[in-house]
Amino acid sequence: MKKIYTLRDVTGQREHMWYARRIEEEVAACPGRAIARVFLEYLPKDAPILEAGCGLGAWVVYLSERGYDISGIDNDPHVIERLKAWRPALKVGFGDIRRLPYGDGELGAVISLGVVEHFEEGCRDAMVEAHRVLRPGGLLFFTVPMNNLFRRVFAHPARSLYLDWRRARGDSVHFAEYRFLEHEVEALLRGFGFEPVLTTWDDFTEKDMSLGIWADFPPLQAGPLYVMKPAGKALAFLLNSISRWIACSGVFCMARKSPAR
Repeated sequence: MKKIYTLRDVTGQREHMWYARRIEEEVAACPGRAIARVFLEYLPKDAPILEAGCGLGAWVVYLSERGYDISGIDNDPHVIERLKAWRPALKVGFGDIRRLPYGDGELGAVISLGVVEHFEEGCRDAMVEAHRVLRPGGLLFFTVPMNNLFRRVFAHPARSLYLDWRRARGDSVHFAEYRFLEHEVEALLRGFGFEPVLTTWDDFTEKDMSLGIWADFPPLQAGPLYVMKPAGKALAFLLNSISRWIACSGVFCMARKSPAR
């Protein structure tokens, strides 16, 4: 795992992630993500589903509109209030993914997209809880940031140099997230009683888009959400044409709860 730092404290990170974004834009981005196809193929329609750490609820909206019995939970009351005001009937609520309001084996699937990497002390409690609420054989749809080649060679060294410069000016830095390699994600899941079924990259399907590059290099961002300037699009197209793993945002793994645990 690679430990990543930022200039923003926890409050600043939340504001950066969600407060300036529009729910409609987040929902509109869902079908362009590679994981959308996996959800539509494998998510059960005969059992309740939870997105643990739903943020602005884009996937809860997208999947509920397609007939899935999905709820969302998040520990940021501001985003839950926004979702309730935007669509009061949406099944979302405030809560802690380490203490879920469900009984043992109650859920058919749990979705966790870019959540557990934010626990600096480790994600044990969240993973144990996800395992507890899933029925035997239930599915976990799991994404964490990828420690990809582009980040290892360029983005992370550039970030370190920038943060060192800011420290020298008296600024403080704060923990942001962990980033993982593929085998580290699979080992993490196995350690908590899940058996990986499918492991792949997580990003947009269009070759001239890259959530990873968009997130790491704000100067390449254009106005609309997740859209990049021509230089960013060209870089994404080049790297994605070689391999989708080089600059992808995350590692996605669909794993099954082991009946033995």
